[in-house]
Amino acid sequence: MKRKILITGSEGFIGNHLIQFLCKKNYLIFGSYYKSKNFYPNDNVKYIRCDVRDFKRLKEIILKIKPHIIFHLAAKSHPNFSFKNPIETINTNIKGTINLLEVCKKFYKNPKIILACSSAQYGSRTFNKLPMKESDIHLPEHIYGLSKVFQDKLGVQYNKMYSLKIVRAILFNTSGPGKFNDVFNDICSQFVKNNNKKKIIINCGNLNNQRDFMHVDDVVNALYILASRGKKGESYNIGCGKLTKVREIINVLEKLYNAKIHIRINKSLYRKFDERFILSSNKKIRSLNWRPNKSIKNIIKDMVSYYTLIKR
Repeated sequence: MKRKILITGSEGFIGNHLIQFLCKKNYLIFGSYYKSKNFYPNDNVKYIRCDVRDFKRLKEIILKIKPHIIFHLAAKSHPNFSFKNPIETINTNIKGTINLLEVCKKFYKNPKIILACSSAQYGSRTFNKLPMKESDIHLPEHIYGLSKVFQDKLGVQYNKMYSLKIVRAILFNTSGPGKFNDVFNDICSQFVKNNNKKKIIINCGNLNNQRDFMHVDDVVNALYILASRGKKGESYNIGCGKLTKVREIINVLEKLYNAKIHIRINKSLYRKFDERFILSSNKKIRSLNWRPNKSIKNIIKDMVSYYTLIKR
């Protein structure tokens, strides 16, 4: 009998890539979704509509499936969205999580649960206090980060108090083909759109921030390893452990495609609340024999290929 996996938020960026990764393994996959999009056609995948804020619906789905593993990815996952929609962000990220954990606590304690948390829960650090470790204090800069702090702490408490098999995956900046509303999307989509013009102009926000950029392929592999070997009750940073200035995306684009890019700084693209440095310590997940295999060059190549296909 195939082991069963439930992925909440399966229609999202990481969820979609995780399904494609898991389809290469011998699992029966159930993807819960809120809006019908990005379905991956495969005989081993069944999609089920579900709003994680609906406790009754979650209970119905989990008791019917009886999954061995749950990847909880459903979230409002962009800081800018949380600035304008704090109530919806809190309801989805916190109520959705506690609904899932309550269903498992009361009715089905068996699954191993991977909670997708975020580096946004750490908040800002000065350069001399990097990298961010799992034991570091949480000082979020915005509502999205705050919601992820609560989600993380719910994972701690439900493991401690009710013995649920929870592993918290703290995801750093993740990108790749299909990602929207991030800096790679903004820059690469503009590059493809303007690449045939005499003068390639790209509108940019703050290019001086430094990030720990991850390719989505490395992230889904890390999530799979945590489901297999992650210790319940623990959190694990998923990051490459390397700082990259945002401006480097422009530099790599120019080198890869032998192009001259003219930058137009647009102050309206700046975030009011934005961490200057985000850098992970990934020693803990490396102890599980995980390593990042892809660089920002891979992210850029994949994004440019993706937008080139869309353009056609």
